[in-house]
Amino acid sequence: MLLMKKEELRELLEERTGPCVSIYMPAEKGSIETKQNPVRFRKLLREAERKLAASAVKPATIKSLAAPAHKLLEDHMFWQYQEGGVAVFLSPKIKRVYTLPLKFTEMAAANGRFCVRQLLPLFAEDARFCVLALSQRSVQLFQCTRYSVGEVDLRRTPKSISQLLEFNHGEKQLQFHSKTEGWAAHGARAGAFHGGAEDTDEEKENILNYFHSINRAVSVLLGGSAGPLVLAGVDYLTRIYKKANTYPQLCEGRLPGSAAGQRPEELRDKAWELVKPGFEEGARAAVRQFGQLQDTPRASNHLKTILRAANEGRVETLFVSVRDQRWGFFDAESGEMDLHRKPDPLDMELLDLCTARTLDQGGKVYALEPERMPGKAPAAAIFRF
Repeated sequence: MLLMKKEELRELLEERTGPCVSIYMPAEKGSIETKQNPVRFRKLLREAERKLAASAVKPATIKSLAAPAHKLLEDHMFWQYQEGGVAVFLSPKIKRVYTLPLKFTEMAAANGRFCVRQLLPLFAEDARFCVLALSQRSVQLFQCTRYSVGEVDLRRTPKSISQLLEFNHGEKQLQFHSKTEGWAAHGARAGAFHGGAEDTDEEKENILNYFHSINRAVSVLLGGSAGPLVLAGVDYLTRIYKKANTYPQLCEGRLPGSAAGQRPEELRDKAWELVKPGFEEGARAAVRQFGQLQDTPRASNHLKTILRAANEGRVETLFVSVRDQRWGFFDAESGEMDLHRKPDPLDMELLDLCTARTLDQGGKVYALEPERMPGKAPAAAIFRF
């Protein structure tokens, strides 16, 4: 699974070199389900091609635009290990595939802008967190939401301590393998460490060096904005990792005991109990603040006002309903907005636009159920000034 960053969401929303194809589908893991994944994707791709043709896009353009997706269909290894959701975005300028920890609703769209609404839960303030599972046999990073979990590819970082630290039966030496490339070493070969097996301090030092490599990879992948990071593993491993950690949102609590053998869903549910209080209190405090400012120029639940403020970088906190959609057009220069009951081919989802503009300017976003929304409106905002 590849993480998606705020900058990539903004790039998708700002893409205007259409036609733009957006394909979403849930991916199932299992012998029968796995075989169906490419079948379902082929069906969605054909639907997108039909929509392009209906919009008078030239056959040669359709063929060129869809070529990366057809190539993906031939990648059997890709479909073998998918779980969560697959999102594909194609335009003359952008060609991207994401596997994310969300159960998407199947959709194939082809119009002048990408459809990004289903990505919203990844970027809400109370939406995502991560679990780093540490054991002697493996190191795994999971990106989670309350109801989903997906493993993040640590790329070239060694995923097993046993790959790097092993005992030689003859001399009982602890060895750090120089042949294993470290992600943090930017492609260079990692250094070699040797020490006596009974030398506990040296053993810890070797593990610490390994965890520094893992930490650098995690920090690059998460970018400091993927929510809280929860450590899972036996006490001595998590204590050593905390010394190596530089990720700014490391959770104080941890998941004790061996992480080996625990299903990702188990780790997610246990980690959620640790991060839940902070998420819920943050949302409650923000809603209370909105109530205090509601009758002043510092707050509004009118979509047009919020869009203008978000475009100007004035939204400090945004609340958006996870169930609602508002399709239409917004002109950033004039500040004019048109809402449509049914989306036109060139319409954008305006709640998505509010979200992207707010995140781009460093604001916070809370995705709430409709009954929790301030004023029961689909959007509400607190302004910086």
